[in-house]
Amino acid sequence: MSQIPPFHFEEHCAEEDGAFYASLGLSIHNVEQLLREIDQLFHFPGYFGFNWDALYDCLRDLSWITERQVVLMHAELPSIPEQELRIYLEVLRDAVLDWKDSDSHSLAVFFHPKDRGRIVELLGP
Repeated sequence: MSQIPPFHFEEHCAEEDGAFYASLGLSIHNVEQLLREIDQLFHFPGYFGFNWDALYDCLRDLSWITERQVVLMHAELPSIPEQELRIYLEVLRDAVLDWKDSDSHSLAVFFHPKDRGRIVELLGP
């Protein structure tokens, strides 16, 4: 059995006061569009480099966000090539796992329950 990634799989995420919420739209069809939308949602600093390493670095900083709890919600998986989708999921997984309870922020990532099997398959055991 594959290990379950550290994501939440819920159709709807109940928003709590005092948290920062970012919700990715539907119909993301390429990596450039995905990174551009995440940049806009999170208000990344001007030095964001629009690549996977830069995404990871910014998701592990978040110092410009005043709320401690940061939530990224996906209505659906981005429709990007499988290899790129795997990298995206790995970046998210690693960013979620790297935040510790004692850190200034925490990151939670939500996906629709229908995407659970595909995510587990892409990330492997």
